[in-house]
Amino acid sequence: MHLQSLHVQDLRCLSQVNIELDAKLNIFLGDNGAGKTSLLEAIYLLSRGQSFRSSNSRRLIKDNAPYCVVRAKHVANQGVTTMLALQKTSDETRIKIGNSKAQRISELARICPALVIEPGQHRLVEDGPVLRRRFLDWSVFHVEHTYHHQWSRFSRSLKQRNHLLRQGRQQDLSSWTHEYVESAKQVDHLRRTVFLELLPIVENLLAQFFPDDLGIKISYRPGWAADTDLAEQLQKQLQQDGERGFTQSGPHRAELRITAAGHIAKDSLSRGQQKLLITALLLAQAIHFQQRLSVQPILLVDDLASELGKQARDVLFDFLLGYQGQCLLTSLSEQSLSTNLKNAARMFHVKHGELKAML
Repeated sequence: MHLQSLHVQDLRCLSQVNIELDAKLNIFLGDNGAGKTSLLEAIYLLSRGQSFRSSNSRRLIKDNAPYCVVRAKHVANQGVTTMLALQKTSDETRIKIGNSKAQRISELARICPALVIEPGQHRLVEDGPVLRRRFLDWSVFHVEHTYHHQWSRFSRSLKQRNHLLRQGRQQDLSSWTHEYVESAKQVDHLRRTVFLELLPIVENLLAQFFPDDLGIKISYRPGWAADTDLAEQLQKQLQQDGERGFTQSGPHRAELRITAAGHIAKDSLSRGQQKLLITALLLAQAIHFQQRLSVQPILLVDDLASELGKQARDVLFDFLLGYQGQCLLTSLSEQSLSTNLKNAARMFHVKHGELKAML
């Protein structure tokens, strides 16, 4: 699976971009602010319907333009080509797959999965559990096709249960609590299954990035006491839930706990170590995705190499050279890239939002 061509219109500083992409490795060189990251952002939009840089759609759109557009020719593993298109205004997103309008962003996500590795990824360690849940849920959504249904079922029951709690209608909770518990168990089972498959892949990559063992441990917590039945915990917390007006225990409180030498990772790892840790997590996702679905997600790597030491760069470059899927990599200069990587890639120079192919 790969993108054969890419068209971008009025996205940040990119007024009009039309390029043919290599099926494996593409490198974009240029100064800060030239538009390199915006190219990766365009592909991320086609995959997830949102930016990895900003939640404000207006910031994506070039000044004085009414909207931005991203189009790409998608080639599936079987060689079938499909045009994917996304148009974004400040308050609306329109999607076309082939000649048909898509109703949900999840339709794009299934067709064009992409992972981004970028300098701000340390937030996955430093921020609260929400981002770590999203990290895990991305994998679960793609490799367990019943997950979307089970999560929707759980979300609906959580919303209804919280509504009744806020209204003080504990006597009406029974049926929704039953639905809540059953759907929560399904969500937890699928998450736990994928986590246990991801973990050994992550540990192998961590050993490569950190030859000196830092004692990094990653554990999954379901959102309620591990040794307690969820229905029993909800019953014990019923009065508290009623007073607070929301359900305190369940998959919406799940967590990936990351420690180093027994201490919380955000307090014990340097910023650089955190970035390497998250890089290992994301590369593990790509490997796991391929193992489960025989499809490689598109990797978007934004100027990370310049921030890594030589040993870590070598590990990353070796991974990218061996990766069977498509990768788009940005860099400030050629000097931070290995010769083997440059020789294997289609290279572009980016300046003031314009692209030129390099020999």
